[in-house]
Amino acid sequence: MFAFVIRHPLALSAAVLLHVVIAIGLVFGSFDDDPILKVTLQSDSEEGEITQVKQVEPMKTFAVDSALVKEQLAKIKQQEEAKRKEQEALKKRSEAEKRRLADLQKQQLEEKRKTELAKKQALAEKRRAEEAKRLAEIEQQRVAAEQKRAAEAKRLAEQAKKEAVLAEKKREEAKKMVAAAEKQRQEEEAKKRALQEQIKKQNAEKKRLEEAALQARLQKEQQEAETALQQQIAAEEAKRRQAAKEKEMQSLRETYISSIAASVKDNWRTAAKVSDEAQCVLSITQTPKGMISGVKVEQCNKFANEQFQKDAVKAVYRAEPLPAPPVKELFERNIKFIFNP
Repeated sequence: MFAFVIRHPLALSAAVLLHVVIAIGLVFGSFDDDPILKVTLQSDSEEGEITQVKQVEPMKTFAVDSALVKEQLAKIKQQEEAKRKEQEALKKRSEAEKRRLADLQKQQLEEKRKTELAKKQALAEKRRAEEAKRLAEIEQQRVAAEQKRAAEAKRLAEQAKKEAVLAEKKREEAKKMVAAAEKQRQEEEAKKRALQEQIKKQNAEKKRLEEAALQARLQKEQQEAETALQQQIAAEEAKRRQAAKEKEMQSLRETYISSIAASVKDNWRTAAKVSDEAQCVLSITQTPKGMISGVKVEQCNKFANEQFQKDAVKAVYRAEPLPAPPVKELFERNIKFIFNP
């Protein structure tokens, strides 16, 4: 029953409507003598139920207009048929839509394939265009280079032509110069012959003058040799005197340094035990008046301990002022000597 209701909702609605009509007819309609009214409802798929209306006591049943019922049933049937046709049309539209979507998908795939193919073709065309452009540029460069070579060849040809004209001009000028030179040579030959005659006369005079000049030069050279000998003797004497002076100054300097060293030794004082082999180099800085401005102890041997070095410095300061040099030229601001008391 429920399956029938679900499959035929319009039939159910028609049955309900029919019952409502019958109820209204029972209340307001006219009665007849028929004890029972049978109503049959049918659908396309299966038979409808048969409803019997029994006579109600003490009331009488009324007669239902069969034309109205048939009209209602026809409407219901038409509605079901319209519904069925609508469902079939909807199904057809759905299938058509599915086919359209499938065709659209195929079309999109075809469009995509065509697009990819077009892209590939465009890329290939682009590559061909780039290759053609590259080849065109190479050809353009080749043509430009060829034009440049042709222009250079033309320039060289024009330059060679100009040089040939210039060379011809120079040859003409050279011919003129050769003719002028020949004329000048002839003139110079004549002058040369005249000059040679004059030279002969001059050579004789020159020989006489040269002999006189030679005699005078020999005398002058002899005088110069004597003067040079005297200067050499004087220079050697001066050199000897200078060497003697330097030797004397060196001796005086050694004496001067020895006097300073002796003065320091005389002022040597120490309370420590010192080896006789202890020695250091003392570097003293002094003023022209013998005042000490600095003392350094350098190059001490292994026997000169720290106390020895300190006492040596004290001995230098106790010797202040230091002895003056024999001559002013021997003064040295920095004095160094070996100290071994």
